[in-house]
Amino acid sequence: MSLWLRVLLIAANWVLFHIGSGFATHHMPARFFDHESPLFKTRAFEAEGRLYRRVLRIHRWKDLLPEAGATFAGGFAKRSLFPEHRTDQAYLQRFIAETRRAELTHWLPIALSATFFLWNPPEIASWMPVYAAATNLPFILVQRANRPRLQRLAKTGQFRRTEAS
Repeated sequence: MSLWLRVLLIAANWVLFHIGSGFATHHMPARFFDHESPLFKTRAFEAEGRLYRRVLRIHRWKDLLPEAGATFAGGFAKRSLFPEHRTDQAYLQRFIAETRRAELTHWLPIALSATFFLWNPPEIASWMPVYAAATNLPFILVQRANRPRLQRLAKTGQFRRTEAS
C-alpha cells in the first residue's frame, strides 16, 4: 500500500471514529447515563474533581476546547451552567448524565485506536493510541472535573464561587 493511500485511510478512519462515536453515544438511551457506573465513578484520587483544577489548571484551558454536545439534533450543550439552571434539579441531572455521555464519546476513539494494529505495521499503529489519547483525554478530564461539582450542586445546592470558572 502506498504511503499516501495509507495516510488517507488512517485520516478517514479517525474522522469516522470521532464522528461515529459521537453519533453512537448520542443515540444511546438516556437511561444508560443516568447512573454512576464503574467507568464514570469519581475516584478518591480525583478529590471530587479538585485534582484537575489544582494540578492540571483545567479551569484555565477548558474553554479553549470545542464543545459539540449539541451537534446532533436533540443534543445538549455543556459549555456553561447558567445561574437560572443552578436550582433546576431536572436540568442538573440531565447535565450530569450528559457529562457521562461525553466522557464515553471520548473513550471510544481511544479504544478503537487498537484497530489500527489490524492493518498497519507496528511502527505506524503504535502512534494511533498516542494520537487518540492526546486528542481525547483533555475532553475526558473536563467531564471528570465538572461532574463532581455538578453532583455536589444537585445534592446540596452549593456552587462555590471559586469553581464557577
